[in-house]
Amino acid sequence: MKTKGFSRLLPALCLGLFLVGCGEEDGPTATSCETGETYAAITTKLAFARLVSPTVAPGFDLDGRTSDGTDSLSCGKADFVDSEGHGGVDNQLAPLVPEVEKFVGDAIDGLLQGSINDGQLVILMEMENVDDFKNDACVNLAVQVGVKKRPTLGTDGIIESYQTFEPDMTATRSYVRNARIENGVLETGPFALAIPLAIFDVAFTLSVQDARFRLSIDEELKFKGHLGGGVLPQEILDGVADGDGLEDLLPQIKVLLEANTDLAYNEDTGKCEQLSATLDVEGVPAFIRR
Repeated sequence: MKTKGFSRLLPALCLGLFLVGCGEEDGPTATSCETGETYAAITTKLAFARLVSPTVAPGFDLDGRTSDGTDSLSCGKADFVDSEGHGGVDNQLAPLVPEVEKFVGDAIDGLLQGSINDGQLVILMEMENVDDFKNDACVNLAVQVGVKKRPTLGTDGIIESYQTFEPDMTATRSYVRNARIENGVLETGPFALAIPLAIFDVAFTLSVQDARFRLSIDEELKFKGHLGGGVLPQEILDGVADGDGLEDLLPQIKVLLEANTDLAYNEDTGKCEQLSATLDVEGVPAFIRR
């Protein structure tokens, strides 16, 4: 069975065959997580978000607090403001990415993108119970690794839409219920997400704690936005430990990561156990064969 591409059913939605239409609305309608259709997409970009300026970074308020650098629960790390002026943004990995690249070379994002483009890193997403891509009060979202397959790229070097992929049934399927779409932006609440990475000649799965998505969906139903959450520094270090030429650099990277943790404060140790992080994410409609 193939899961429908994101845009297959849009004309039907606009004709009112389901609960809501595609007209202008002020906010999500009272749709149900038991109606609507399922649509699939493949991730075409995954990159570590950078600072916009010393105080501005993309991301999420992961801990529900705005920290000024004196907050012990954030281990003395000041929050950022996003480009729209929202405060409390937790993204301590953003300023560290250039520092890590000083050790390993300016190639982290390129390695990730290369893995996606050559089909070694296939990240599939499914939106379930979608009634309207403009405003929908309740949709579910699943994320799963796909079977390795070299995709067709467009002239822009990006994976083309509406190709067929198969899920890796041995991999974890991360799932979040009761997400919402408002004014064309999908937002999820926190959930446990296993995200695959392939860098430094190694592939590993990173567990993102309290993960959240914020994805803008355009008229072609391609998506673009951010994934944020907390990560465990040791899990990153273990994942890249066998990377070519990294053995001598791991102690320095370990110090850098652990010195900047800002989430999951442990009263017994007086330390934060997680590092807040944000990834840039993009994708296009696809089909999933089961």
